Amino acid sequence: MLSVVYVSVADPALSTADIEALVGQAQANNARDELTGALIYNGQNFMQLLEGASDKVEARLGAIRADPRHHGMIEIRRRTVDTREFAGWSMLYSPLFRDHDADLARLAANGRLDPQDQLLMENFLGLGRSRSASADPAA
Repeated sequence: MLSVVYVSVADPALSTADIEALVGQAQANNARDELTGALIYNGQNFMQLLEGASDKVEARLGAIRADPRHHGMIEIRRRTVDTREFAGWSMLYSPLFRDHDADLARLAANGRLDPQDQLLMENFLGLGRSRSASADPAA
């Protein structure tokens, strides 16, 4: 199985409804293609971990690269894996993962989340949270 993590720059014109539609489409496509993973949106960037059969992951990555809702896609990690890190989710998503911190912690504690992937996601989440906190004087 192939596992890939990428980051990209979101189109600044994306609305909350656009993000919800993107997530719904990703969940349906991934379920159909037996792909799993997690998507993080920090208000400016996307980070996605995508895993599954190599041919299906490559096909999905091709479609993702062509998607005009983001640009500048850079793979930051690619490897062959024996087990899925996000086997329970066609696409785990929550804005800044505020609703899924416990899920990520549980995956890490159970040894299902690679320590390097955990660190990548925590750092990416931290960037988004610090950006949103500095933009909100009440935070």
